[in-house]
Amino acid sequence: MGSRAQALPGLFLADGTDFSFEGLANLGINQEIVVLASIAFSTFSLAVNFLGGVETEKKRAELQLELEREKAQQTQLAEIRRVIERYRGPLLESAIDLEQPLWHLVAEGQGRELGREDACSKASETVRYLLFTIAQFLGYFEVMRREGPRERSFLQAGNFQGSDTLQTLLEGVRFVLCSSNEGLERWYNQGSTRPHPGARNRQPREAIIAAARAAQSNGASSSLAAARPELFRISRGTQRAIGSLMITTPQGAERHYTLSYAEFCRRLETEPSFAVWFKQIEADVRELMTGDAWAGERPFEGFVAGRWTRVLLLQQLLVEVFDLLDPDLVRLPMARRMRLMPVRWGPLPNIEQYTRQLKELSEMHWDLFGRGRQENPLEGLRDLLLSVTVDEGDQAVPAGTAPHSNGNGSSGGSAAGPPGSVAQRSVLSSSSGSFSEERP
Repeated sequence: MGSRAQALPGLFLADGTDFSFEGLANLGINQEIVVLASIAFSTFSLAVNFLGGVETEKKRAELQLELEREKAQQTQLAEIRRVIERYRGPLLESAIDLEQPLWHLVAEGQGRELGREDACSKASETVRYLLFTIAQFLGYFEVMRREGPRERSFLQAGNFQGSDTLQTLLEGVRFVLCSSNEGLERWYNQGSTRPHPGARNRQPREAIIAAARAAQSNGASSSLAAARPELFRISRGTQRAIGSLMITTPQGAERHYTLSYAEFCRRLETEPSFAVWFKQIEADVRELMTGDAWAGERPFEGFVAGRWTRVLLLQQLLVEVFDLLDPDLVRLPMARRMRLMPVRWGPLPNIEQYTRQLKELSEMHWDLFGRGRQENPLEGLRDLLLSVTVDEGDQAVPAGTAPHSNGNGSSGGSAAGPPGSVAQRSVLSSSSGSFSEERP
């Protein structure tokens, strides 16, 4: 036994117990069981090591995938921020440029001197500048349409239902400009359930068929409707054409621009192919300036569109652009956001989410820019103007008019009711208090 202990020292315990195969056999232990147990233990050790390695590699791959996902998200957010920085500001500025001459045209009768020979040159300049502001705004419309996919990815971030807040607002402007008097009246006569102009639903088939049959059986009313003037109406094709003509992209530039006022005037005077797109608009503007002045009538007197309908609705939508793109009153104060004759309509979709993401991406920190509206900063972005009376279209609907769904499950939104005469300004109400608005 001593010779075996010397040959196999590792098989003996301190007390001399023999753990070799022969010793185990002498102790009555089956050698096969020992072999199987050893194999099982080795297999278990290998399995544990293998699974541990697999789990480690899996976690490493997940961390790598998360890192790549975060890098892609940061790249996307950086691109979105650049898009917002490039076009949000110009779109807001072009809306401000357009709203101001519209206000003066309606509220102050600017351009009335067109009929006087001694002031004709100045009035013509007023007409030309208004044409330029319209064209400039439509130019950035076209830019936003081309940049739409990236803008929509920004709007849909974190929102499974999607959001198209800005595009809905722009579609409202397109609709007001291009729709016929009858189309505007059908939308308006839905009463208090009318949707936002950019969130309209198509009428049911039965209603379309009934309207077509009624129009066919009443040829006199159709001829009368055809004779009604439709001032300031710009078809969708003309809107697109003007927008495309206004866009310019200098070589090497990272963004699109629109023509300067000087270049616009030059092309308007020297290029017939350019000027032809503005002939009808110029004629309408001159008619508004020289015809009957605005006397405080609503956009739809007696549920009928009038000569000032599109201008008044456009002015209200432009103020809505201010509220959406400048919610914290950084660029434009509250006193410049009065709606002349507001019409009640449904809210924009997901406006709070849009504004919140816009603030985050634009790095408009509340501590720097939001001191004027510290309570409920997102509440009532479209209800900045609260007038005393209610628009007559919200009290009743003409007989035979069946309102249909507004598509967003809600009604109301923008303030309703006339602010009174031009000399008597409305009282504005916001989360920070109430005050009388005076137009500069």
